[in-house]
Amino acid sequence: MNWEIIWTAVGLGIAGIFILPFYMALYIAIEKARSKINLEFLATANQIDKTMEFDDAVERLFDGGEQV
Repeated sequence: MNWEIIWTAVGLGIAGIFILPFYMALYIAIEKARSKINLEFLATANQIDKTMEFDDAVERLFDGGEQV
């Protein structure tokens, strides 16, 4: 048996167990920030004009950026 390959795999597995939580925390933080941005965008688009349709409100946000 090639023990060097086995111990290398074991070492990488153990290192992965210690490093994975940090990457998961970063991923969760990024997704939370993205969802907050999307929620603010939808709230702003909804407040532009209640009589306009949603697609028109989004278009208006990107065209002029003005709020009524």
